[in-house]
Amino acid sequence: MIRASALCALLIGLPVVASGQSGTVRYDQATRIDFQAPPNMPREMVANIPKASVRPMQLRFSAEAVLFGPAPVAAGAAGSSVAGAPMAISVGRGEMMVREVAVADMAGAAFFMGGPAGGRMDAVAGAFTNLVDGSYVEVRNFLGRTFRIPEARPSFAWKLTGEAASFLGYPVYQAIAKQDSTTLEAWFTPDIPVSAGPAQYGGLPGLILTLAVDSNRVVYTATAVDTTTAVGKVTAPSDGSKVTRAEYDKIVADKQAEMAKSRRGRGN
Repeated sequence: MIRASALCALLIGLPVVASGQSGTVRYDQATRIDFQAPPNMPREMVANIPKASVRPMQLRFSAEAVLFGPAPVAAGAAGSSVAGAPMAISVGRGEMMVREVAVADMAGAAFFMGGPAGGRMDAVAGAFTNLVDGSYVEVRNFLGRTFRIPEARPSFAWKLTGEAASFLGYPVYQAIAKQDSTTLEAWFTPDIPVSAGPAQYGGLPGLILTLAVDSNRVVYTATAVDTTTAVGKVTAPSDGSKVTRAEYDKIVADKQAEMAKSRRGRGN
């Protein structure tokens, strides 16, 4: 966890923000596609395989709760996309630069083309956190089904690095953490004093605006922040089948085993 002395030093001199602040943040969620091409696949086909899948997401927050999920999509707009190159983030002279990527629709590619690094075939599709009582609900989509998993809010042993920059006009500070073998790199702003961020991530003294998971395997990048438009009551999701974490993990494991057996059968 962040040491109290480091936290106090970080917050000295920062503007006081009203505790009732609310708003909306839009993120691009870029997931790297790790595809192992067969030895006999033509090079031109390999070159056309997308390097990343990009999906627009949204975080609605108030002083009491936060809800992360798919961003509303305007009529005629693509809901998800693929990129020819992974997103890159760099910091220099106090300014964070994010290289934008061109995209085209590619929902579900990460699963059917080998999956993201780490072997998970699913991803967090939504997350609700009650900031008052600490309750947490995670939503995952798996092969066309939606699951709702209530459990304890994930915690992360964040460490401040002392690095500072600016992003979308906000001062941001770097924090890193380890979750099992996964590395997390977050940039958060105390100017928005909400201890939350994209997906299941949070626990810092300010809103996370960019987050890189497992060496850029998944990158969340805020693209717009709105703290002026009124946000209604933020409530927990109710869609999908309510299951425990153990029940959900068994559903995923059973389906993985079934599909692996099917692939082996086709290979005979």
